[in-house]
Amino acid sequence: MRAVQNQAAALVGMLAAATGSEPRTEETDRGIRVEADLPEPLSPTARTAILTALASAHRYGHARTDENATVWAEIDREAEQ
Repeated sequence: MRAVQNQAAALVGMLAAATGSEPRTEETDRGIRVEADLPEPLSPTARTAILTALASAHRYGHARTDENATVWAEIDREAEQ
């Protein structure tokens, strides 16, 4: 489990640096989910940093509402076996 927690901590750090906000984490049955709010406007440098961070996860996505936009990423526990 330690590897999953380390990978999630790295992802949280990368997303925090790229977005300027503190990502939220949630333990799930499958692993760890990380969500971060996206700033407006989103600079090209921030966009690249966010995409690089998301690429380290097993799954990721994007959600947009009238109020905000967020990205999410999931890291699986079973991947470390």
